[in-house]
Amino acid sequence: MSTCDGRWEVDLLCQYLHETRTPGLRTGDWYDKMDPKGTLNDRQIIYDALAGRGLYGKHTNPQSKAEVAESMIPWNQQNTAIREAFNFKQCCGSVVKLTFRKYMGWGSGEPPYKREVSPKWNAANWIVRSLRAGKPVRAHVKGRDHFVGIVGFRGWSVPLEVSRTGTSQRYEFLCIDPWAGGPETATHEFDYAGGKTCFLWTVHQEGTKLKYDHYEIDEVEGTFPF
Repeated sequence: MSTCDGRWEVDLLCQYLHETRTPGLRTGDWYDKMDPKGTLNDRQIIYDALAGRGLYGKHTNPQSKAEVAESMIPWNQQNTAIREAFNFKQCCGSVVKLTFRKYMGWGSGEPPYKREVSPKWNAANWIVRSLRAGKPVRAHVKGRDHFVGIVGFRGWSVPLEVSRTGTSQRYEFLCIDPWAGGPETATHEFDYAGGKTCFLWTVHQEGTKLKYDHYEIDEVEGTFPF
């Protein structure tokens, strides 16, 4: 039996893909073209794949462009059938939204969004509250026109004397990435629940900024109240 990755204070992958046993929702032609047999309606298959377990483990850590094109991780925008469904255009924001809708309770409408630099507002703290409430967050990566889905967090303390913002708390956020290997190199591997995957990475808090690789998060959106 799979176990959760205990290094994360909140982990919605564990909550919605391992602990939740009801089938994922049907989301229409996009996923149906990638998954005509409905395999990905079984949440546990995806969770086991992320940990490199079972028949679908190879889908999570592809080692070539051909394997990336065949990977059935639900947020893989490079899957051949997904690319065909979107006329070979970038679809990272859409597949993040579809994944959240299929497994994590998002509705079909567009959620509200807020700029990360909005005055008198702390994006990191809002994301933490959203994740604690079981609600994932979609984030826009400035400079790459790329979307990732934030699904977990952990925090650590920084001595106040070295903090530039007067706060001792920093956060690291677990995110799903629709581009295998990430926007920077497309070659990274990430350790999760005992396995290695190319479809997860992290967003780091640097002072008041949130960054994915060295790219700044511009906007965040979700169903938790702003």
